[in-house]
Amino acid sequence: MSTSPRSRPSLRTATTWTQRALTAAALVAVLVSAGEAAAQDGRVFIDINGGTQATSTDFTDNVVFTEFVEEGDFDATYGIDSGLVVDISGGVAVGRRLAVGVGYSRFEKRNGASVDARIPHPFFFDRDRSIAGAAANLARTETAVHVQLRWFAPLGGRVSVSLFGGPTFFRVTQGLVTTVDFSQSYPFDDASFTSASTGDRSGSALGYNVGADAGFFFSRNIGVGVLARFARASVDLVSEATGLVSIDSGGFHAGGGLRLRF
Repeated sequence: MSTSPRSRPSLRTATTWTQRALTAAALVAVLVSAGEAAAQDGRVFIDINGGTQATSTDFTDNVVFTEFVEEGDFDATYGIDSGLVVDISGGVAVGRRLAVGVGYSRFEKRNGASVDARIPHPFFFDRDRSIAGAAANLARTETAVHVQLRWFAPLGGRVSVSLFGGPTFFRVTQGLVTTVDFSQSYPFDDASFTSASTGDRSGSALGYNVGADAGFFFSRNIGVGVLARFARASVDLVSEATGLVSIDSGGFHAGGGLRLRF
């Protein structure tokens, strides 16, 4: 069974992402240099969280192939469940109530996909045979860099509450079904699904994040807190067909962990 050649990302797309990477690197360098100065005044924060990406998502990819000198195709439907996410962020104060920061989160999950295919007949045109099956253990990995402007509520005391938002740079790797295998026997009026081949595809996109954080401090420097954040972007992956499949990345994050202030 053969498949159509995959499309390649354009030079313009690669240049755009190079510019975005350089911009992000420059921003991190500014934050690091600012943090070195701000640390002397006790205006640096570091948050370390574990939690869940509570949002589930699904998408469908259609792949066209050639078999018996005729086109066939299959639909692969993917369901990505909620799962664990780890997160670390930090930043420096730039005013009495304002701070700038950068966060990093990672989400990993393995799910399956249902496959519905239409296989051409070896003897007759326009007499497709329908088969159905499933692919298991498809890996999904999302990493995200969240750039944030953070506002701290004027509460004072041991409680700290802040609101934040800004752009997010997503990188997604997703296992996709690339081909389906089938069995058949004379007179070939029926076919049966036997297996599906898979491969990993990766893509990047620019999105956004908004959220809130609340902490309780046992001392001037150490506390615990909770995080609620929503981050989203639409990422295009190169399909096995000659095109792209768009998938949602991110979602609602809820978690908690250590809070440090210096």
